[in-house]
Amino acid sequence: MAAGTVGGYLFRAQRVDGSIVLSLKDAVQEEYLAPPESFSRVKNTKNTLEGLSTRLGAGIMDAILAYDRLPKSSESEKKRAEEVLDRAIQAGNVAMQEFEGTDQQLDVAQRLLLALQRAGYFDRWTDIYLKALYEHPTHPMVSRFAPDAVKISKLAGQQKRVLEALKYLSALPAEFAGRAAIEAALSSVRPYLSQAQIPCGAAGYSTGTW
Repeated sequence: MAAGTVGGYLFRAQRVDGSIVLSLKDAVQEEYLAPPESFSRVKNTKNTLEGLSTRLGAGIMDAILAYDRLPKSSESEKKRAEEVLDRAIQAGNVAMQEFEGTDQQLDVAQRLLLALQRAGYFDRWTDIYLKALYEHPTHPMVSRFAPDAVKISKLAGQQKRVLEALKYLSALPAEFAGRAAIEAALSSVRPYLSQAQIPCGAAGYSTGTW
């Protein structure tokens, strides 16, 4: 139901005065070429997306709280609790695709990471984190989740990828707010880094929209 709601609202957000905006990227790009009377339509679309991502994020957090509170003493109880969390994760995965190319995708990603960690889906967690790091290296989300990324990626058997990406990020010449957190995460595994080799051209970064 949550996944269907996300898709439905996005479709309605794209329908403006009887016409359909082909993509959200197009809508944002056309903001600078459109006449003044259309500015409010773009703003309304953005406000709708922000509202949807906020509601979806709250839904994921509610599912996590419900999972934590549900009894898990028997196999049937454990299965019911896991189903609650899995439904929220499925909705989050769908929303990641629906919000592609918007700022709200990172908002959804942060809540989804919490649910994935609770569910033990460490491979998926690592993939989402690395994608955010590659495409938005200085976003607060990257530094905030850096300590968890080091630990969770180890459980997923992907710690080397994460450490190499974080080390490359810490070496960027430009200053950014999360540098201290990145360096602290790296310091927790410093013995490994003394021997790690970063291949030339590793981890291509961009400041484009994820």
